[in-house]
Amino acid sequence: MQKVYVLDSSVLLHDPNAIFQFRDNDVVIPYVVLEEIESKKRLQENVGRAAREAIRHLDRLRGKGQISQGVILPDGGKIRIELNHYSNEILPLKSDLSLADNRILAVSLNLTREEKRTVILVTKDIAMRVKADALGVLTEDYSNDKVVLPSIMDEIVTMPLEDAMVAELYRNKYIPLQTPMPPNRCIKAVLSDESVLPLVSSSDGKKLVYRMEQILASWDIRPKNLEQAWALIMLKNPEIKLVNLMGPAGTGKTLLALASGLEQTVQAEVYVRMLCARPIVPFGRDIGFLPGEKDQKVRPYMQPIYDNLEYLLRPRREKERDKNGDALVDSAIDLLIKKRQLEIEVLTYIRGRSIPNQFMIIDEAQNLSAHEVKTIITRAGEGTKIVLCGDLDQIDHPYLDKESNGLAYIASRLNGQSFYGQVRLVHGERSELATLTAQLL
Repeated sequence: MQKVYVLDSSVLLHDPNAIFQFRDNDVVIPYVVLEEIESKKRLQENVGRAAREAIRHLDRLRGKGQISQGVILPDGGKIRIELNHYSNEILPLKSDLSLADNRILAVSLNLTREEKRTVILVTKDIAMRVKADALGVLTEDYSNDKVVLPSIMDEIVTMPLEDAMVAELYRNKYIPLQTPMPPNRCIKAVLSDESVLPLVSSSDGKKLVYRMEQILASWDIRPKNLEQAWALIMLKNPEIKLVNLMGPAGTGKTLLALASGLEQTVQAEVYVRMLCARPIVPFGRDIGFLPGEKDQKVRPYMQPIYDNLEYLLRPRREKERDKNGDALVDSAIDLLIKKRQLEIEVLTYIRGRSIPNQFMIIDEAQNLSAHEVKTIITRAGEGTKIVLCGDLDQIDHPYLDKESNGLAYIASRLNGQSFYGQVRLVHGERSELATLTAQLL
C-alpha cells in the first residue's frame, strides 16, 4: 500500500532532490516548510544552495499542474503542498503554533488521523523525531544518502607469503596474483618468521606491489604502524589520484598527507603547488566576525594546518638579511607561500576553479556533504592528486552524521576504482595522553 511521507525542512535543506526519492508514494510538504526554505535561499553557503535548488524543483513541478491539489512525480507518486491542519486542539496544551516545528507536527498528526494509509514524518532533526513519537506520529530519518561502511578488518587482506615469493617481491618489486583482487587494497603480508610487510594491490588488481622507498621517511616523518605505511604508499603512488584517509584524532592523517605533499612538491617537484583547505565549520560556539583581510580572517580556522606545517618545517627555517644587515626572519611557511609552492585556502572560494598539477589536501572532510565533496573533486585538473582526511566520529555539521557525510559517501561509492585508495587508521600516535584519553573518554 502506498504511504504518505511528510517532509521536514531539514530534509530539503540536506538534499533538495529528496522529493524524488520516495518512489510511488505520496509526498506532502507543509506550507511552513516553504516559508523556512524561502528564508534560507539568500545564504551563500551550501544550505542556501540547497534551498534555491529545492524551490526550483517545486517551480518546475508547478508547471505540470496545481501543486496544492497534487502533481504526479516521475516514479508515479504525487507531491502536494499542505495548507491546513493548524488547529490548536490537535497539539498538547499550550503548544506554540508560531513555531514551525509545531505546525509541521500538527500537519503530520492530522494526516495520521485522516488518512487510511500510513503517514510518516521524515526529518533530520532528532528532537523533532522524539516529539513526533510522543504524539503517536510515525517518524524516520532521511536515509536515502546513508551508507554503512564494512568493518575495518574486512577491508584488510591478510596473506601469508612463502620465502620464495618474498625473494621474488624484493627482486622484481612485485609478485603476480593468480586471482585478481580489488585495486589498491591494503595487504598485510605475513612472512615465515611471523613478521609483517605492508603491501598494496596494483591499480589493475593483478599483482602485489612493494616499493620500499614509498614507506621511507617523508620529510623526516616515518610510519609508526601498518596503517600509516599503507597511507604513505598510496600518497606516493602517482596512479592513485584520490586518497581517502579516515581515522580518529591523533592517528596522523593530516601530518602524513602534509609530509608527503611537501616532499613531492618542494623536493621532487612532481606537483607545482600543494593546496591545503578545510571547511569553515567551527567546533562549539562561533566567535563571530573576525577583523582583518581574508588571510587574517581564516587563519583561526586554518590553524591546525599551520600547526602541522610548523612542526614539519621547524628544522628548515630560513633567514635573510637586507642591505643594512638587519635580520628579516620569515617562517618557512611564508617563504613557500611567496614561492607559490604552498596555498592555504578555504573551501568557500573553490567553486568554479580549475586546479591542475597540484597536491590537494582537504582536511576535516567529514564536515562536507556528498555534493560538496563532488564539487571539490571535479575541480581537479590534469596531474592533480586529492587527499581527503577526516574522522567520521567528529562531525560538527548540523545536517550530517556518521552515515551521510561526504567522506563516507566517497568511501562507499568509489571503493574498488583504479584511481581511488583508502586507509582507515586506528592507532593514535600523537601522544600517550591523547591516545589513552580517546579510549577512556
